Amino acid sequence: FPAPRSRSSTADRSVPVSHDTVGFSSDQQNQTHHSWLLGETGPMAKQSSRWRALMALLRPDALRWVGLGLLLGVVSSLVLAGPLVVRRIVDKAAAGTDSGHIVQLALVYLVIAFAAQLISVLVTWLATVSAWHTTNALRLQLAGHVLGLDHEFHRSHTPGEMIQRIDGDVTSVSDFLGKVVPKAVGAFLMVVGMVVVIGIVDWRLAVGASLYIVAAVAFVVRGRHRAVGESADEMGASARLYGGIEERLTASEDLRANGAGAHVMWRFMEESADVMSAAVRRQSAFMRLWWGVDGSVASGSALTLIASAILVKNGTISLGTAFLLFQYVLLLSRPLEDVVDQLETVQKANGAMVRVIDLLAVTSTIVDSGTLSPPVGACAVQFEDVSFQYGDDHNVLTSISLTVPAGSSIGVVGRSGSGKTTLSRLVLRLIEPSQGQVLVGGIALRDIPLQELRRRVAMVPQEVELFSGSVRDNVTLFDQQPSDDQVIDALVQVGLAELAEAGIHRQLGPSGAGLSAGEAQLVAMARVWLRSPDVVVLDEATARVDPATERRLEQAVARLIRGRTTLIIAHRLSTLDAVDYIVVMDHGRIIEQGRRSDLINDDRGHFQQLLELASGSAR
Repeated sequence: FPAPRSRSSTADRSVPVSHDTVGFSSDQQNQTHHSWLLGETGPMAKQSSRWRALMALLRPDALRWVGLGLLLGVVSSLVLAGPLVVRRIVDKAAAGTDSGHIVQLALVYLVIAFAAQLISVLVTWLATVSAWHTTNALRLQLAGHVLGLDHEFHRSHTPGEMIQRIDGDVTSVSDFLGKVVPKAVGAFLMVVGMVVVIGIVDWRLAVGASLYIVAAVAFVVRGRHRAVGESADEMGASARLYGGIEERLTASEDLRANGAGAHVMWRFMEESADVMSAAVRRQSAFMRLWWGVDGSVASGSALTLIASAILVKNGTISLGTAFLLFQYVLLLSRPLEDVVDQLETVQKANGAMVRVIDLLAVTSTIVDSGTLSPPVGACAVQFEDVSFQYGDDHNVLTSISLTVPAGSSIGVVGRSGSGKTTLSRLVLRLIEPSQGQVLVGGIALRDIPLQELRRRVAMVPQEVELFSGSVRDNVTLFDQQPSDDQVIDALVQVGLAELAEAGIHRQLGPSGAGLSAGEAQLVAMARVWLRSPDVVVLDEATARVDPATERRLEQAVARLIRGRTTLIIAHRLSTLDAVDYIVVMDHGRIIEQGRRSDLINDDRGHFQQLLELASGSAR
């Protein structure tokens, strides 16, 4: 095609661009301070060990976690010191020491107990804060990573799945860090300290205590596998139940219309019964574990009382030491119970870390390594022998060669499934060609930084997403840089003067409630106008509006595309009255292209046939 006009006379040349300055907002620049979030994605994702990945996660907040560990050490020392003071009180009382000295020891015990409780509260608070601080950074890393993945990834993963991976899995890791880790470290320190203290008293008692601890932990670990397996079965049954409920609620109108209510109720009862059965099995497994732990503690207490009585009678240990041993056995019950109580949390965190690592290991086919910028102003768009496949052997596009001159507009038409939308995704580099290349301003898209490309090329989609927020927020997409006057001007330019007059800070409901479908499309155009791109892609922008709204949209489109290189994908051929060129596609190939005026006058052409079909449908 010859170029009919251009907004800029700048020569077609490559302009180097800096990654540090072009296309980054102030918020994005601030994110560079969190370099560990962005720079460690690859190494962290490649860790073969979940524990090594967990250590990499904790490293940025190492001082906070080390401080937590020190506090846990202090708490464990105080907990162990309490029975030692009581031992001293009992021995002093048995020896007939005056009450004043015993009262002093009692006061020391109270101070130790109060300090232990106070620091325990501090440990709980610090553990929770540290866990959320660490995992919020992980959420940010995962969200940025997922947003940077290509269209093929998002085509094969639902939004609900991504929410679960980014928030649900990370919450499981947070629960593990905030609840399990402090208790596990505290229990370990307390058990080690307990064995050391008993060993100082009598090494034989330390050997016996060690054997008892090993046997109790072995019993818990052995029962863990069955309990966790039953828990996983319950989670699977619950997932099937809620999945079935969602599916049937979505299809409720069809089910009622076709009298399938009885079937729905029976399926609900069957799936609910599966959940209840799995829940009973899970609860039974955990109850057996609880009974085993309580039995271990009761057995240990009984054995300690018997052994202590014999040793006291033989004069091997004092009465206070016997009391110390009994207290230490009771202290062991708490960490054992914590292990059982947190088994599900550990299992969820274990699976969550695997899924987090797997997600971080996914790489995008879109590599942002460009360093060149297209010339300023409207740019030509070229497709050079482009083919594309969506991960299979079927070509969606086959050998597409097309040039859209700078500053011109082209309409792309064809049957559904002919590859029109895929063509638009290639221009924005949402997908990569399987063969050939796409150029903007004479520069291959892979050589242009993605931020620069997003600034220079904009799209008005068929399905417009609006958000809870003000009119301004929905136009700027929550960017604080544009002024109110710029936002108002963008609304006026696309035909939404009345919306601007009503106040751009007026709040909209969820999904933009309060605006019609046509107004939503015009808001999408206002977004593009505000960015002032050089290349505009409109994908079926008028497909779902009434004729009156369509006329408003056509007027807005005419203003928007003036002086810009434009690709308009349309089913309604009436929206192409103002374009310079037409491309007709069928089964991923261009079967006709040329000036619109020429194709209209070609009675045997494909575009003329589409016009006749459209006029017949209108009648």
